[in-house]
Amino acid sequence: MGRNSRVVYGKILLRRIFMRHSSLASVFVAIGMGVMIGCSSSSPSTEPSSDASAPAAASQPAIPIPPDSPFAKVKNGEDMQQVFADIGRPTSQYSYITGKSFIPFHFSGSDDHRMDAHYKGLGVITFSNDSAYSSGMSVEEIDYNPKETGFNGGN
Repeated sequence: MGRNSRVVYGKILLRRIFMRHSSLASVFVAIGMGVMIGCSSSSPSTEPSSDASAPAAASQPAIPIPPDSPFAKVKNGEDMQQVFADIGRPTSQYSYITGKSFIPFHFSGSDDHRMDAHYKGLGVITFSNDSAYSSGMSVEEIDYNPKETGFNGGN
């Protein structure tokens, strides 16, 4: 091996080492920046927070359910089959998945998907699945709306 071949080999070896370490260093820099951005504190808001009133408003229906309405018989947590037996089948149904379906270690499987039961002239009852290991669904939300058309998107 001549002197020139040793120099070339040394340059190639240094380039390989630099490339390996620079990519590793860039990974550490990216992780460090992510940690710094994620851990940075934001300044507290000077506006009064309305968080205390938000849950109370969300838990109450927009229109109160009249006592003589079939929806008055329905309670949160009641089984879907029991609701259908009490007030009848809906005009239409609409099923969809929730964001919990995409959580990697959400093993309970509850609230992975929901089903809206639309009742013409009454409103919408939203059912949520009880578990990933059963087909049971229970009432999650009752939205009384006398203007309900009975079909998804027709409010």
